Amino acid sequence: MSVNKDKFVLVQNKFEDVDKIETQSLTFWQDAWRRLRKNKGAMFGLAMIFVLIIFAIAAPMEPFVPNNADGTPFSYKKAPVLFDEEGNEIAKEDISFVPPRIPGIEKLGIFDGFTVIERGSWDILIGNLPKTTEWDALKSPLKRKDLIAALGIPYHPFEINFIDMFKKDGVNFAKVKVLATGEIVELPYADLISEFTRFQDGTFEYVSSEVDDKGVEMIKINADYYEIQNIKNLYFWFGTDKLALDVWTRLWTGVRVSLLIALASMVLDFSMGIVYGTVAGFYAGTIIDTIMMRFTEIIGSIPMLVFMIIMISLIDPIETFISGIFPNITYTTVRLLIIIVAMSLTGWIGVSRVVRAQILKLRDQEFILASRTLGASKIRLMQKHLFPNIIGQLVVMMTFTIPGAIYYEAFLTFIGMGLPIPMASLGVLLRDGYNSIQTIPAMLLIPSFIMSLLMLSINLLANGLRDALDPRMR
Repeated sequence: MSVNKDKFVLVQNKFEDVDKIETQSLTFWQDAWRRLRKNKGAMFGLAMIFVLIIFAIAAPMEPFVPNNADGTPFSYKKAPVLFDEEGNEIAKEDISFVPPRIPGIEKLGIFDGFTVIERGSWDILIGNLPKTTEWDALKSPLKRKDLIAALGIPYHPFEINFIDMFKKDGVNFAKVKVLATGEIVELPYADLISEFTRFQDGTFEYVSSEVDDKGVEMIKINADYYEIQNIKNLYFWFGTDKLALDVWTRLWTGVRVSLLIALASMVLDFSMGIVYGTVAGFYAGTIIDTIMMRFTEIIGSIPMLVFMIIMISLIDPIETFISGIFPNITYTTVRLLIIIVAMSLTGWIGVSRVVRAQILKLRDQEFILASRTLGASKIRLMQKHLFPNIIGQLVVMMTFTIPGAIYYEAFLTFIGMGLPIPMASLGVLLRDGYNSIQTIPAMLLIPSFIMSLLMLSINLLANGLRDALDPRMR
């Protein structure tokens, strides 16, 4: 079969367009950002870091925090001043260790102000009697009959043991065992309690009871804490601590403080480490490098905890010295500065070693030789040629350093060497939450979750940056 040549058109090659680049030229950082955006884990981490920073800035301020009775927002270091529904000021002990309660979400059965607590049968059935001579006399073990007669209840708390509680015909009943006779009795719960107890009918759900080795009955209940404390008109989104301080305000202030400590220590670490490592690497093989590296080995052999103990023991003379320069500085600020400096005393050593190794690899490259031939000074070589070529690796190291600093601050505070109360940080909140885990687990779980989320997000971003800035991954 023949082909008709008239149906074809000869295409003329334009050899000047052969090497033409059709795609947009990207710089190193533009290409790194393009590759970082393709990493879903890194972008999730970046988004969560952004959200947490926004909360750390805005959440401790109006309109995201409740207000005191005078209209001012809650403070992270002062207990709130509040009034009940009758207009009476609420005592601080009535708003301490309050569980979380959030409007709207409480209808889902979470953050509803309920918490499981364990109380003795005396606290449940009788409560706090008036502090008078007559009532004090009735507390005597020999006055049990007189006490229950004065209170108008059938049994003394030490004469019965709880078996169960149930509802019948819309009324809460208690099934109890009379210890003297072994009889099982069912009575309306309202008939068993005095007028002085806060655990009134309908304020809790019975869970279980247990008699300890001393014969004292402990009753575990799921309590509506806000109803029991007569603060049903209030909402504490993340609850309160033992000093009646609002945990919501303290949590986001703590995130802000922990990030500040981590960023400040990172800046000190890398400022010292980059300068030190660059000089040591540039003069590698000389007496200068030998002295500098032996110094880092000596300092690096001393644990950071030892530096912290030494500096904490010297906090009084340090505060006196700093106060002489800055008269308005506070004790907590001095403690904060000591933590930052102590964390940086050894943290820069690892940075300097990495920088020195990279400088050793780069200093004999052709572009360095060309710059020297053109008369570039040593400082210019370090500033303009060596340091920019290791910035990518340093950015990744910086990102990985932040979670470590956050963790170390929390660890120091947890063992009592960090920030003092009422200062707020993630470490302070974790320590307070640990001490209250049996009464209000949310005080430990909430800051633990936020801290874990923050560190996970930063690590995800760091992993993404490591891949995006690695030239071999292009």
